[in-house]
Amino acid sequence: MQELCQRVVSSRYFDFSIVTLILLNAVIIGLETSASIFGSYHEWFIIANRLILCVFIVEALLKITAVWPTPGRYFKNGWNVFDFSIVMLSLIPATGEFAMVARLLRLLRVLRLISTIPELRLIVSTLIRSLP
Repeated sequence: MQELCQRVVSSRYFDFSIVTLILLNAVIIGLETSASIFGSYHEWFIIANRLILCVFIVEALLKITAVWPTPGRYFKNGWNVFDFSIVMLSLIPATGEFAMVARLLRLLRVLRLISTIPELRLIVSTLIRSLP
């Protein structure tokens, strides 16, 4: 099982699929800001968000299983911690005033692109190191 998970998470197709879902999720979140679109397709947005969140949960579980029996190795990578935190925060139900905050936190998933595109990771790392 561990070997299968290692092959899956190291696959280019897996990375491409996750990046595609991240971008799709960003588009969905953007469309939710339009009152008319959101009013017409509210149920579809809920379904899409839940399905995408489920895929992100499976992604985390696959990555943790891939490093089993030492799951702590998963959390030694800062990007994995970031991804895991965003997914866990997305699981917290938000109502009332906190609904907008939850929506903004879900948008942070777009930053996961940095962890999957090496060139973007290099640019961001260089920018962070150049700050005084």
